[in-house]
Amino acid sequence: MTAATLSFRPLMVATLAVAVLASSGCSWIRSKWGNEAEYQASRQNQPLEVPPGLDVPSTAGAVTVPAANPNAPRAAVGEGVPSASEGQAYVEGIESFMLADSVNSSWRRIGIALGKIEGASIGERAQLLNSYEVSYKGVTVLVRAEAADGQTRVVALGSDGQPIRSGVATELLAVLKARLG
Repeated sequence: MTAATLSFRPLMVATLAVAVLASSGCSWIRSKWGNEAEYQASRQNQPLEVPPGLDVPSTAGAVTVPAANPNAPRAAVGEGVPSASEGQAYVEGIESFMLADSVNSSWRRIGIALGKIEGASIGERAQLLNSYEVSYKGVTVLVRAEAADGQTRVVALGSDGQPIRSGVATELLAVLKARLG
């Protein structure tokens, strides 16, 4: 190595050290001389203020649950079934009925019988579930065939999956039972 190269190296190290110290000391120097950045004092950087009344959601239109009254009168079983005065023959509804047949055979028979009932229209068919989605007099129910003690139980289910015990669905079951014999 030559003498010029050796004297250049300490000068380069010293320059690098001064540059590192100068860049890290900017904030220290700025605070000592009072040269704060103007943007930090800006009014736009103030925290967001939420107007009164908007910090909590309104509960004015919230759902209220009525108090349960165990002594309240209950709806009659035949409620919601059209009467004979409406121009149609009144049919007493039933909750379910039994067929002395296998579930698969009963499901097919139910489909044929539902297709022949005036005013009933089959929407969806689900053979794996042994059920039909049926619309009858403006009400949509699920008519299902279930195995029960070697026979088939036919029941109408509501949208919640529970058996329907009153209304148009029970009337449909009564008409269906009459069709199937």
